[in-house]
Amino acid sequence: MYVYQMAILLLSLMFNMVLTNDLRGFNDDFCDPHTVTSEHYPSLLKSLTIQKTSPLKLKATYRLPNSTKEFSFEGMVMTGKFDIAAETAACRSLGCSKRIGATSMNWSPKPTCEFTCPDGTSAMQTCRYMIKELNCPADAMSLLECLTNEKFWSYGTNSPPGYLGIDLKCTDCEE
Repeated sequence: MYVYQMAILLLSLMFNMVLTNDLRGFNDDFCDPHTVTSEHYPSLLKSLTIQKTSPLKLKATYRLPNSTKEFSFEGMVMTGKFDIAAETAACRSLGCSKRIGATSMNWSPKPTCEFTCPDGTSAMQTCRYMIKELNCPADAMSLLECLTNEKFWSYGTNSPPGYLGIDLKCTDCEE
């Protein structure tokens, strides 16, 4: 009888924890920057900044809905539909007025991408492809002005065959 009561109690506690997390989206108290992904939080994209141009690495910063708390993660851009307008917007966001071009390049996944939880804790994770498609207006001054139909991390640790990183070259930059 005691085992049965304990099983009911444990199931009740687990159901309550799942229900609480489903209603809140994700519980900040359980955020682990070593394992968190963009899928863990309902959020609004606040900024999309360039961390490195060769290979092109971005940092996405999100704000949690109805909150001032933010979380961020970094990832690589892969070749695909990152067109001339996206390249130009990327260069402009760096304070450069022109793009020389972008070429495909190989890169090896290394633990050099930072993930930061809403409580401010952060850790390095292995970099993965973040995105390959950004549709930017010709006059975009930053990547935040661009649109995409794909979710960040839709490729996870696997990249589609034939896709590489991007080596972005900009010129006429402010000092």
